[in-house]
Amino acid sequence: MNRDNRNNGTDQTGLEYWERIRQGDNTAFSHIFQKYYQALYQFAGRFVKDAQTAENIVQDVFVKLWTNRENCLITSSLKSYLYAATRNTALNFLSREKKQLSTEDLMSDRQDTTANPEEQIIENEMIDGVHKAIEKLPDKCRSIYLMKRYDDLKYHEIAEILDISINTVKTQMKRALKSLLKNLAYLKTNII
Repeated sequence: MNRDNRNNGTDQTGLEYWERIRQGDNTAFSHIFQKYYQALYQFAGRFVKDAQTAENIVQDVFVKLWTNRENCLITSSLKSYLYAATRNTALNFLSREKKQLSTEDLMSDRQDTTANPEEQIIENEMIDGVHKAIEKLPDKCRSIYLMKRYDDLKYHEIAEILDISINTVKTQMKRALKSLLKNLAYLKTNII
């Protein structure tokens, strides 16, 4: 990928694979599936909170990608398209199931490194405070924060997925960080 493509948000390698997929290349499809499946699965899981449902959503995205390959138009980024499709499929699922959107237990995989019970209590309260602070963010702000922080997406990718401007993404990230810092500073002074 050359520098010009990185700067304008074009995913040249992804588009090359997409062209091959459109022509019915199973190998190219398998490569894209293997490259993005796990990340999309985790991304879907942030919305639906159920491993089997997240798996089904991502499989549906890839099945639709393959079956609609001749009619689907992707011009700038296959990665962004896949994230947007996964997000939309997850939100459609939630709408049908009438479930409320909430953030995933982002720290459930962490290892317990604290030996002192008092330190453990403080750490647990801080982690709980972080979760609550993230939950308090407005929906769009929370989504953008999670996509940037936990999915490691770039601003232009988030903008494309959510169909908003890069400046909106930056503004929402600033608001999220400001709100989180304020809540966590308050939390720290009240716990310790």
